[in-house]
Amino acid sequence: MGVPSTMKATVLVAPHRFELQQRPVPVPGDEDVLVRVRACGI
Repeated sequence: MGVPSTMKATVLVAPHRFELQQRPVPVPGDEDVLVRVRACGI
């Protein structure tokens, strides 16, 4: 399975205000790791 070009991200846009946005998947550097999160609970 390949890496998609976009991902869903929760972004803090103002104090106490979050938005769900589509963002580009970051490109890892030479000493970085890209991790896929399958599920998250808050």
